[in-house]
Amino acid sequence: RGIPEALHRRNHFARPMMALAGEGDMILTKCGLRCLGLLLTLRSSDARPREADLEVEVHIYNYSAVPEETLTRAEHVAEEIFHPAGVKIIWLECPVTRQDAARNRICALPSARPKLELHVLTNFMADAVGTGKDTFGSAALPATLSFGVVAYVYADRARRLAEQREFNVILGRVIAHELGHLLLGSNSHSTMGIMKALWTARDLEPARGASMSFLPIEAKKIHAQILARIGPEMSSTRARLPTIN
Repeated sequence: RGIPEALHRRNHFARPMMALAGEGDMILTKCGLRCLGLLLTLRSSDARPREADLEVEVHIYNYSAVPEETLTRAEHVAEEIFHPAGVKIIWLECPVTRQDAARNRICALPSARPKLELHVLTNFMADAVGTGKDTFGSAALPATLSFGVVAYVYADRARRLAEQREFNVILGRVIAHELGHLLLGSNSHSTMGIMKALWTARDLEPARGASMSFLPIEAKKIHAQILARIGPEMSSTRARLPTIN
């Protein structure tokens, strides 16, 4: 299998750790219930009549050994994170070889929805990209003002991160985080919610779903960028992987 080309710029999601934040990372927060309370307060203060969800098409290229059923559950976790932000994800499972692509053209068909690509990679492919061992996902963000389209999730590393926890929950949150980078742009890490750069062990628990969500200000920015993407195709500015044999 071929290996992804070097990214223009990467936003990484890293293993939970007590460390000073580097550029693009946020310092680990330990405010616990106080942060959760603030998050819920921010949500309630932003209450207004709900608009129709904006739709985004996500093309998934699964190069890993993650079973289809597990990936489907992870997609549902990511959907539940985007839903309160007013975004509906339409998932398309895409072929990963030229032979399969010749038989299945569904991902090559035109669509009125903005399109994103999610590449679920093996450990070998993640190592070849050149990311640190404690990085579990990244997003390709162009250096220009064009839109980011391609995100990567390192499934084997996410499985290791999950340990005894539900793997599909961890994988779904990593997926939502990386898609969030594509829809929020550069410098989109936050001190709380799903866009935290450094997660604590508590953030990995299934019961923490309410706190692992987009902040109201992030939801507004995501809506604005989706609306900006609707229209002419941006194919000339998309960072893409070559087809893998």
